[in-house]
Amino acid sequence: MKELLTVIVPAAGAGRRMGLGKNKAFVTVGGMPLLVLCLKMLAETRMVRRIIMVVRNWEIAETEKMLQEYQPRCFPGIDWQVTAGGKERQDSVANGLALITDESGYVAVHDGARPFAGTDVFSRTFAKAKECGAAIAAVPLKDTVKIVDTHGFVVSTPDRSTLCAVQTPQIFEIHVLRKGYEYLKEHPFAVTDDASLVEASGHPVAVAEGSYENIKVTTPEDILLAEKILEKRGISG
Repeated sequence: MKELLTVIVPAAGAGRRMGLGKNKAFVTVGGMPLLVLCLKMLAETRMVRRIIMVVRNWEIAETEKMLQEYQPRCFPGIDWQVTAGGKERQDSVANGLALITDESGYVAVHDGARPFAGTDVFSRTFAKAKECGAAIAAVPLKDTVKIVDTHGFVVSTPDRSTLCAVQTPQIFEIHVLRKGYEYLKEHPFAVTDDASLVEASGHPVAVAEGSYENIKVTTPEDILLAEKILEKRGISG
């Protein structure tokens, strides 16, 4: 029997960089709310059995209503639930993780603002996770990166060939991700992705090939790019 993923979808951000005064999960892209577009993509991978959306507490009812409306035509047959997020991203993912009672299997964390990951990226990342228990999608950096000090002067230039831009999905054996969050409780620090705390707990993280189209829709310019990707793929609401 094919092993399927439980996916935690953090979507509790305020969307300040979008400048629309609302959670970007509800922004319409290609005729559909961004979060719906993401769930549609997850369903189309045929690797997902359950999705846990994490939004701000006062957005739960609105999110549930929206997903109930779109489920029949966008992600039929997928078990989903909505829960409240926390102050920081890691708090939101921890809240989602707390709802998973499985003792074994795999859990993916995937940004609600990344609707274009697709089946190939999920397949590659899942395969790597099965090899070593933890894997992330990433792409090589195209630009040169500089380390800059607090005064605005260049300190050093890292070798670009050793650098990559990290994306989601990030997929873990459940006990590996739980161990990472247990470590975070004992050694609090700010993280911007779940792989960071898994790394800190001592578990190796493999890197799978991501996609340059797997963008995170964060700014108004990203919406324009997202519309172009949808047009290219022939997707519409």
